[in-house]
Amino acid sequence: MWLSLGSRGLLVGTAAIALAVGASACGTTTLKTHPDGGNQAGGTTGAGGSTANGAGGTTDTGGGGSAGTTGVGGGPGGATGAGGQVDAAVDVLPTCAGTICSVAFASDASWPTYDGDPASTPTAHVGGSAQPVCLNQTAPPSCPPGALLYGHPGGWSFSLASIPGAEWVWAPGIAATDISDLRKVYLSRTFSLGTAPGGQISIAADDSARVLVNGTDVGGVGSITDVTAAGMSNTRLTSIDISVALHPGSNTITIAAQNGPASFAGCPTSCTYQMNPAGVVFGGTLSYH
Repeated sequence: MWLSLGSRGLLVGTAAIALAVGASACGTTTLKTHPDGGNQAGGTTGAGGSTANGAGGTTDTGGGGSAGTTGVGGGPGGATGAGGQVDAAVDVLPTCAGTICSVAFASDASWPTYDGDPASTPTAHVGGSAQPVCLNQTAPPSCPPGALLYGHPGGWSFSLASIPGAEWVWAPGIAATDISDLRKVYLSRTFSLGTAPGGQISIAADDSARVLVNGTDVGGVGSITDVTAAGMSNTRLTSIDISVALHPGSNTITIAAQNGPASFAGCPTSCTYQMNPAGVVFGGTLSYH
C-alpha cells in the first residue's frame, strides 16, 4: 500500500537466522551459520605432548559427521559431531582499540531464516537464506542486483549510510504475487562475547519488527494494529540500545518481523506483496572486552 508516510509492507513466512560469532578477547571473531543439513564434522588433529598422547579437537565445518583424526603423539581423535545442523565457520576480524573490540552486523542475504526464535524455541527450523527485496528497481536507491522486485510504486527511500552493507530482506522463496497479510519472519544470530558486552541496533520495518535478545524483547518499530505507526516504521531508522540484555558468553539476537493486515493496504480481502510489500532492514555493533 502506498501511504504518504511510506510504502506498507508485510513480513512473510516464518523464519529466523542464526549465526554464532565466537571471539577471543581481541582476536579473530568466528561467525557460525546454522542452516539445515548434516552432522558436524569430527575433530581435528590434537596437539601431542612430549610423552603424553594429545587429544583430538573438534571442528565446526559441516559434513557427514565423520570421526576426528588421531591426535599427534598417538592420542584419540575428536568425537563425531552431533546431527541436525551444520556449523560452517567464517572468520571475521573485529575492530579493536586497546582492550575493547567491536563487531558490526547488517541484514543481507547471508542471514538464514527460521520459523521461530531459536533462543526461546530450540526446535525452530531453518528456512533458507534471507531474500533481498526492493519495491522496484530504484526503491530503495541501493537495491542490490538479484533482489526480488515487488513492483510497488515506491518508498523505503531514506539513507542506510549509518548501517553499511545493510539490505532490505525478507523470507526466501516468495513471489510478488504471493499473499502477504500478517506474514512473519525471524532472523537470528548468536554471538559469543567477552566481558562487559554492549550493543546497539538500528532498524526499520514494513510493517513491524521486534528485537529479541536472549529471548527478551528489548524494543521494536512499527505495528500490525496501528497503521500510522506502521507507516512511520518504514520511513526511517530507529536505534535501540540492547546492552541491558547482553551478557558474557553466548547471546542470541533475533529480529521478529511481521506484516500488517490487508486493511493497511486498502485491500478488500487479501493483499499480495505487490500491493502490500514486506521487508526489514537493520544493522548494529556489539562491543566487548
